[in-house]
Amino acid sequence: MLLPKLSASFFRRNTTTTLLAFFHRRLGNLLLFSTATAGGNGENPSHKPQFLVEYLVSSCRFPPDKAAEVSKLLSHLKSTEKPKSVVDFFRSHGFEDAHLRKLVSLNPRCLCHDAEKTLAPKIRAFLDMGFSPSDIIPLILSNPNVLNLRVDRILLKIEVWKNLLGSTDLLMKFLKKNEWFFGCSVEKTILPNISLLRDCGITDERLAMIVRKRPTFITQRTELLRTLVDRVEELKIPSSSGLFVWALQILRMVNRASFQAKMELMKNLGWSESEFLAAFRRAPLFLSVSEKAMRRKMEFWVKEAGCEPSYLALNPQLLMYSLEKRSIPRVRALEILKSKGLLRRKPQLHSIMCLSEQDFIKKYVLCHK
Repeated sequence: MLLPKLSASFFRRNTTTTLLAFFHRRLGNLLLFSTATAGGNGENPSHKPQFLVEYLVSSCRFPPDKAAEVSKLLSHLKSTEKPKSVVDFFRSHGFEDAHLRKLVSLNPRCLCHDAEKTLAPKIRAFLDMGFSPSDIIPLILSNPNVLNLRVDRILLKIEVWKNLLGSTDLLMKFLKKNEWFFGCSVEKTILPNISLLRDCGITDERLAMIVRKRPTFITQRTELLRTLVDRVEELKIPSSSGLFVWALQILRMVNRASFQAKMELMKNLGWSESEFLAAFRRAPLFLSVSEKAMRRKMEFWVKEAGCEPSYLALNPQLLMYSLEKRSIPRVRALEILKSKGLLRRKPQLHSIMCLSEQDFIKKYVLCHK
C-alpha cells in the first residue's frame, strides 16, 4: 500500500511543479509580448514622448496638457534634435513663442522636418516670389500645411493665384484669410474652372473680382460649375453680360427647388412668372433676399410708396436696398418735399434709390436748406 501512496504523492507534487512552470513561462511570454507590442524595443510608451513634452513646455511655453497632446502625434521621435532645429530655424525668421505654439498646434508634423533641407528652401521660395520677410509669419500661420508641400507645388499655386489676383499685395491679403488655400488642387480644379469661365467669355479682370469677393467660387468641382453655367444659359442670360457672373454666384447658393420656391413667392406677391424671370435677368442678386424680408419690402413699396408690382419687376434693385437705412428715409424725405411743393417733377424712385447717401443729401436736402 505504501508504494501506491508514495506514487500518488509524487504525482501530485510533480503535476503541481509542472503546472507552475507552465504558467510561469506563459506569464513571461505574455509580458514580453505586451512590452514588444506597446514599445517595440522594451520602452514604456507612456514615457516615450515625455522628453518632447518637457521640451515644448520649456522652449515654447506650451501648457503641459497641450504639449502632451501634440507629443502623442510625434511618438516616433527618438530625441529633440529635429524639433529643436525646427524651433531654432523659425526663431531665426522672427517667430515668437505664441507663433510657434500656434504653428505646432495646427501642424505638429512640422517638428519632423529637416530645417535646412526642407524648410529653408520654402522660405527662400516665398522671398523669391516677392513676399517680404514680415509676410512670412502670417503667411505660414494662415496656411500651416504649406510646410508639408514640395517647393515646386508651392510655387505653382502661388503663381496661379498671383496672376489671377494681379498683385502680391492682394495675394497676401487673400492668403491671410483663407487657410484652405494650399489644399486646393491647381491642376484638377483651379485651372479647369478658369478655362471653363474663360470659354464663357469672362475676362481675367472679372475672374479676379470673383476671387476677391468669393474665393471658394473658383475652387468648387468643375462639374458643378459646368452645371451652373448650363442653368444660367437656360435662363437666357448671355455670357457677354456683366450679370452672367452674378447669376452664377447666386445660383450656386439657390438650387432649383429654392429657385422655384422664390418664383412662387413672388407670384403670390403680384408678379407673373415672366416678370419674375425678367427681374432675375436684370438683378440676379435679388434672389438672396430672405422670404420674410421680401414680404416686408414688397408691402412697403406697394402699400406705402405706391408702386405697382410690375414697376418693381422692372426695377428689382429696389428690393435689395435696406428698408431702414435707405428706402424708408428717402421715401419719407420725398413726401416732405412734395408736401411743401419743392418737387418739380415726379421722381423716378429707382434713380433716387441708387444715389449714394452724400449725393442724395446734396441733391434733395441741402439745396432746400
